Amino acid sequence: MLVFCFLFKMMEKTKIFLHSAAFCVNILTFTTGIAMSWSSPSLPKLSSTDPDINPLGEPITTSQESWIASLPSIASVFGTIIAGLVADKIGRKKTLLFFSIPFLVCYIVIAFAKSVTTLYITRFLIGISCGSTLAVLPSYVAEISEDSNRGVLGCIMGIMGSSGYLFVYAIGPFVSIRTFAFLQVVPILIFYLIFVPFIPESPYHFLANDLRKEAEDCLRKIRKPGEVERELAYLIDVVKENKSKNWRDIYSTKAARKGLSITCGLLAFQQLLGFMAVLSYMQTIFEATDTSIPSNTASIIIGVVQIISNVLATILVDKLGRKKLLLTSNIGCTLSLICIGTFFFFNQNEYDTDTIFWLPLSSLVIFFVSFNFGYGTLPLTICGELFQNNIKSLAASLSTCVCLSLSFLVTLCFPYLENALNMTGVFAIFAVASVFSISFVVFVVPETKGKSFKEILDILGD
Repeated sequence: MLVFCFLFKMMEKTKIFLHSAAFCVNILTFTTGIAMSWSSPSLPKLSSTDPDINPLGEPITTSQESWIASLPSIASVFGTIIAGLVADKIGRKKTLLFFSIPFLVCYIVIAFAKSVTTLYITRFLIGISCGSTLAVLPSYVAEISEDSNRGVLGCIMGIMGSSGYLFVYAIGPFVSIRTFAFLQVVPILIFYLIFVPFIPESPYHFLANDLRKEAEDCLRKIRKPGEVERELAYLIDVVKENKSKNWRDIYSTKAARKGLSITCGLLAFQQLLGFMAVLSYMQTIFEATDTSIPSNTASIIIGVVQIISNVLATILVDKLGRKKLLLTSNIGCTLSLICIGTFFFFNQNEYDTDTIFWLPLSSLVIFFVSFNFGYGTLPLTICGELFQNNIKSLAASLSTCVCLSLSFLVTLCFPYLENALNMTGVFAIFAVASVFSISFVVFVVPETKGKSFKEILDILGD
């Protein structure tokens, strides 16, 4: 603890401290990534008839499988609504701390779970924590960031989420459900040790509650000494212009309405591309390809690729801009979804696929690389940029509710769609959604790279 204290005191008033703060809060994103992909290695274990593998004693049904996988998504909807209302009252930091508690408690309970009902309850509560993280964390990071590095710091969320997926794919298949649950407690404990004593509240929250001294103290930690007074004056002006806090304010101006349509659209397409379904049923999908590549190995490769692609996206986001990366993401996702759908068509119709055994893994690698270059990282980053401070949390909650509701439906329906349409039909649906999303990005989404909050609001209000 003393080492942590020394290091963070040394880093204050430097760019390193700001980046460290963004990294630390995103430990919750790492945990969210674990929660959302937990079903991939766990469902095969829960489907086993071996009591040494399956702690429930009997295999789960298709219905139970779909609910275990999808419950965090629907629970996240409630988490976003509650967190969005609470964040403006008690602050971003306290909200994140409060809603992180279910992560800690539920993983301990899962370690000793003996019934499907227990898994339902814990997965639901974990989903509430995931929703609060997705609703509040992007706004917090955007508010402590500078205009020049807001995109980069926002993309840390994607890197940490992908690291959570890799953690699941690399460790989950090889340990018991109990051991894996205990391992998931570790990052939450690290989060508490660093975030609670060292990382400040958002300066926007302090100024919105007339706490100028606290806001100034916060800026002295995350800005260079010569920048504090200028930044404080700028933030005071922004907060004064946007003082009221009401759900009706989301629809009161053209800029707010347009911002809401953009973020809801981006987050809706994010799920309609099939990302969460592929993530949740990764091993099942690879097993369905019936190729010589082991499903565990393929999942680990995908996990590594996701981290690398998120790092590259972080480097490029403030150089190429949001819109170019989203379009690149769209094109890559569309082509890869068509390719994997074509493979399943050949497989389904009993064509010889031995010579193209590499196509499913390659297609999913391209899909995740493309997705993480744009849709995996940017929608929530953009969401943190498009709204006035007084409605930022509320708008983020509403947008994230749309995202998570669709995530729930897609994940819940995936096993049933597979039974009705086979994998070919499922991936065809995802590919069509990807084509439509290209038009949305071209004609609706603005470029926000390097622009201040005021400049962005002016663009939306035109």
